[in-house]
Amino acid sequence: MGVALSILGPSVSYLEDRLAVGAGAIGILFASSAVGNFVGAMLGGRWIETIGGHATLNVGVVGFVAGVMCIAAGSHYWLVLAGVTLVGAATGAADAGMNTMVVWARVGKAGPALNALHLMFGIGALLAPLAVDRSLAWSDDLWLVAALVTVLGVVSASSIMRHEAPSSPTAEDHVERPPLNNTVTAVVAFFFLLYVGAEIGFGGWIFTYAEDAGLEGSRPALVTATFWGAFAIGRLLAIPVNRVVRPVTIVVTSCSLSVVALGTMVVADGVRWSVWIGAAIYGLSAGPQYPTMIALVDARLSLTAKATAWIVGAAAIGALIVPTGIGPLIDASGSSTMPKVVLGVSAAGLVWSLVVGRVISRASAPDRTDVLRPA
Repeated sequence: MGVALSILGPSVSYLEDRLAVGAGAIGILFASSAVGNFVGAMLGGRWIETIGGHATLNVGVVGFVAGVMCIAAGSHYWLVLAGVTLVGAATGAADAGMNTMVVWARVGKAGPALNALHLMFGIGALLAPLAVDRSLAWSDDLWLVAALVTVLGVVSASSIMRHEAPSSPTAEDHVERPPLNNTVTAVVAFFFLLYVGAEIGFGGWIFTYAEDAGLEGSRPALVTATFWGAFAIGRLLAIPVNRVVRPVTIVVTSCSLSVVALGTMVVADGVRWSVWIGAAIYGLSAGPQYPTMIALVDARLSLTAKATAWIVGAAAIGALIVPTGIGPLIDASGSSTMPKVVLGVSAAGLVWSLVVGRVISRASAPDRTDVLRPA
């Protein structure tokens, strides 16, 4: 999933030349991926409880492979549009399935496992710009990337079929940890809207930003890989840290560091060292936020498949709004608008993480009775 979802950003210049379109049209591709992601998340939340979690993952694997094939084969805009939409939908379904099943498998103690799960996404996202760069250098197309996704898809599907999917929490689990109500789900989901909007906005446009900052050759791809590499390292470090530090502390600290990194990029305004340092520090700080926020919820409340689907769906809305909005701004005012937009969204995420912590504490208090109605 990490490879399939992350190839669009480092392919921007290639797709603009091949399809003869501008940044605004590429922004529509990001938007279409996000719309597909939202629809996929809503379907995935239902499929987990009907066809099963592992069948949902296998549907996602097929979607990743088929979508990337369309992108690689697409000499027309509409075919690339269909490919990124399919990858987005597959991501939404698989994301809802994976997060829900990890939480179900490790009730109330899913923090390290969630960070390990999302670490693998980070590794895939790290491989994406490197694979795109080599594929374009060696063959001037994206078929090498499509082959990589196909191989990973076959390995994933065969691994999924060898294991049994975990079941949903029992009534006894809900006594200890009440399910999220609609209000708490909305509050948590809004954090993910902000976080994923910032992450995809940065990851999708950092390649273009690095090019416009004067980095040449493979360096923009290496900057993108630096971001995703630091992103993966952040999730790797969060695995042991989650065992000794409260999730809310990790989330707030990570959000604060993100604001510092992006603020540095804005102040430096395209100076080359700031592109590398900003990408590395923002990646390191952004990495733990998604899985640790899920762990924060799981430690105090019980995640249902429906609530997880809405959280993933809200993340898709963020991935729709922010990257799509950045495209026209780059066309109008240059790529320096990218870190400014992501900084604003990340600052809002920092403030909202404090709101989430307080709302979850109140919802999980033992004297509360209004949280027993699941979302």
